[in-house]
Amino acid sequence: MRKLMITLFLIALIFPGCGICETVAYESLPLEGAAPYAPVKEAYSEDNLSYDDGTLSIRIETEEAFGVTIYYIYVQLTDPSQFRTALCSSKPYDQWTTVSMMAGRNNAVLAINGDFFSHHSEGYIVRGGKLLRDNPNYTRDLLIIDENADFTLIPTPYRYKIEAFTGEIREAFSFGPALIIDYEVLQFNYREKVSCGYNNKDQRNVICQLDTLSYLIVMTDGSDKEGTGLTGRELVELLVAKNVRCAYNLDGGNSCTLIMNGEKINAPYFSKERDVSDIIYFATLIPDDAE
Repeated sequence: MRKLMITLFLIALIFPGCGICETVAYESLPLEGAAPYAPVKEAYSEDNLSYDDGTLSIRIETEEAFGVTIYYIYVQLTDPSQFRTALCSSKPYDQWTTVSMMAGRNNAVLAINGDFFSHHSEGYIVRGGKLLRDNPNYTRDLLIIDENADFTLIPTPYRYKIEAFTGEIREAFSFGPALIIDYEVLQFNYREKVSCGYNNKDQRNVICQLDTLSYLIVMTDGSDKEGTGLTGRELVELLVAKNVRCAYNLDGGNSCTLIMNGEKINAPYFSKERDVSDIIYFATLIPDDAE
């Protein structure tokens, strides 16, 4: 069943006028709970740096810049429901676990750490459409992801802007800072922003929207020894070169974790993962075999 659906999708791409396009249809994934379908093992490349099952395409590229390794993770979805989040447990304030553990529990094709919201008590937090915290903080920029998996970045102060938002808030992150909005680099006093360490060299984790259902995650190595990684300005320079529409800074440092097919891709010198509270992940639309 699963292999047949993939074959039909590929035929439809090669022969767009054959009529099979109408046969290949996928239902949106349920918003709550883990993604229902496991990744298609055959869709991973041999080097574990790409994945393509016809409904979800991921490509990881690397380069050396500013003396560290940079990971560019390109993600193309078919349906907004493939952009997902998960918590470490029903009590994320008391129990933390690794990104790889959460990725496995939730059938993630690829997963990264989120904003580690349980490490503090501030911000406006939504996961899977559920409001977990309503404590806006004037030093934490906000990222909203709506029902179309589109990004809205709201720099502080943002209380009235949340109330004016007319879409469905499926996810909301309170870490930041927001770096780029509508292709414009934001100017701000980094001393007034929480947890960005803008002038420091460190591991970085940024999620960007390129276009409709198209995203770029930029994660860097660093922190293997004091003074390695990227500053905020160096990171923004790389993002501008990629022409991203929006860019938002997530939890960095030793939290930075990129899991693909159960394997930790980034920072290979750190074999042990840091326990965190939440992940962002991407899932397939292809049902498991009926067998």
